[in-house]
Amino acid sequence: MVQKKHLTLKDIAKELGVSTATVSLAINNSSLVAEKTRLQVLSKIKEVGYVYNRRAASLITGKSGMVGLAVHDFTNPYFTEVCASAEKTLAQEGRMSLLCNSHESLALQERFIHALIEHNSDGLLLCPVVGTEVAQLQPLLTRGLPTVLVTRDVEGANMDFVGNDERYSLHLATRHLINLGHKRIAFVGGNLDAKAARDRRSGYVDALKLNNLPFDEGLLFDCENSSEAAEKILPDILSIDSPPTAIVGFSDLIALGVISGLIELGLQPGKDIAVVGCDNISESSRHYSQLTTVNVQKSQIGQMAATFLFQRLLNPQMPPQRKIFESELVIRRSCGAYLAS
Repeated sequence: MVQKKHLTLKDIAKELGVSTATVSLAINNSSLVAEKTRLQVLSKIKEVGYVYNRRAASLITGKSGMVGLAVHDFTNPYFTEVCASAEKTLAQEGRMSLLCNSHESLALQERFIHALIEHNSDGLLLCPVVGTEVAQLQPLLTRGLPTVLVTRDVEGANMDFVGNDERYSLHLATRHLINLGHKRIAFVGGNLDAKAARDRRSGYVDALKLNNLPFDEGLLFDCENSSEAAEKILPDILSIDSPPTAIVGFSDLIALGVISGLIELGLQPGKDIAVVGCDNISESSRHYSQLTTVNVQKSQIGQMAATFLFQRLLNPQMPPQRKIFESELVIRRSCGAYLAS
């Protein structure tokens, strides 16, 4: 079998009667190339099956067209939506995403950071794992790899950051239950090693204090951020002396687990016990759940994070940017505010 000659930019340029520089600019969607020429180049590339050697190009330009996207839990629908939005925005600007599910592992996060640096990646969108400190981010700072922290900040990092107002979100959820007349409200879930979890719990406490309700540590229940964990812990919540009349979940995953557990016990969410979550993932609006929740602007967070990265690439010396999105309450049946007849 005769091996075909490996096509080069020069070959494409010769066939089209243009310079190799023009072909390269067209491949990278440069505005310096006329649209008609760009389409001719792309059509010819498709016709002959040419594959652009980005590794070789990156040695010349210092850019790979690749951006790292690392979060600690891709299975969480919250981060799925954030990442999908970020990836779409990156793709619109010609960047490909390299994904890393860090599983709350500092070691895995560190390996990914070093891999990005080794492969000359253009930047990184990072939701840091629990326990991340400035020291773990130092390779990024030393190498000058543009980085945007997403949803989780790192104290002292002095990096671009995009996230949600976590404290206000849980304040909204808890205040809503208080306005419905509840005085015994349990807070379930949240890894307190993560700042976002601490902020959400603080929002819960704020709402109690501002409405002159006592803070009872006996109404705090820790579990991992999953529906299964919340459903498993529900009997413990309901069996305490003076059990809660309402439950606010650290997240929708927690609240959905509570709803599932209540139904399994023959109880009706919203009627027998009120349930509110936070995040407004797609599952929360399903008929069986009808979960009252707090809508976090997940798509906007992902889009803004990618936008911040592009701005950092254009102006590496500009001061760090911060964007905190506010959330809003979404009332459905699970809180008992209204029930279907």
